[in-house]
Amino acid sequence: MNGGMNTFHPAVPFFFYAGGAVLIMVARHPVFLATILLVLIGHSVVMDRGRTLRRWWGAIVLMSGFFLVITPLVNRRGTHILFYFNGRPVLEEAVYQGVMTALSLAALLVLFVNYNQVITPEKFLFLFGKLPQWALVATLAVRFVPELQRRLGDIQTVQRARGLSVTAGSLQARLKNGLALVQMLLTLSLEEALQTADSMKARGYGTGKRSQYNPYRFRTADRLALLFLAAVFGLALFGWRLGDLVLTLRPVLEPMFLHGREWFYLFVISIYFVFPLFIEGREAWRWRSWK
Repeated sequence: MNGGMNTFHPAVPFFFYAGGAVLIMVARHPVFLATILLVLIGHSVVMDRGRTLRRWWGAIVLMSGFFLVITPLVNRRGTHILFYFNGRPVLEEAVYQGVMTALSLAALLVLFVNYNQVITPEKFLFLFGKLPQWALVATLAVRFVPELQRRLGDIQTVQRARGLSVTAGSLQARLKNGLALVQMLLTLSLEEALQTADSMKARGYGTGKRSQYNPYRFRTADRLALLFLAAVFGLALFGWRLGDLVLTLRPVLEPMFLHGREWFYLFVISIYFVFPLFIEGREAWRWRSWK
């Protein structure tokens, strides 16, 4: 994808995603988190019709659902009892806590999926090229999970062609096939790591001052976008400091419905996360106008 957030200098989308992660972590209100999650899903759909998100959707739902269920069962802090499960009280405060934890985790994961579509390893290295060792380690860490997933899929395809599967057969056979898959995955990963290290050594990595080609220019549009995002981000943090982004659970349970200033800060949060959608819509409108 070449339009939308990709039209900006890499510093602009990086600030957006870093600030978005901060706002997701400090916002502790179901309405705010649900709004953020829906907007991020909409952004993913606009970028590539949700194809990338669909590959991760199962893991996102599984992890979020785990915290949604387990938190009310283990959290005993609160006074409002909803019902009893196996003789243990399930508290309303714990249910709210589980909902917020699940929404926060889901929003962070969707944000990370969108981030990987916009901030490529080349852009990341461009932003942090003056810290080459740190930037390289961070880039390898970010691409580790998708790369490992791709390798595992390739290995499973080959093994299925040989009649080996981790989903069919006896438990002993599936465990044996699963261990074989893990062994091959680790062997392939180590082999590629050694090849990467040899290639870096042959190219003289770390032996002298690093030079780089700079394909990006910080334009007026980038300055305006960065100033706008910084202003909205600062205003949202101010709302968090006032407590308007947080649902109070203890000692008194606050009603979940928004009131007063909370509506204003919901609008502020929405403006921040809708920014990429506005850019995408502007690009689409310009394209139709030119046609």
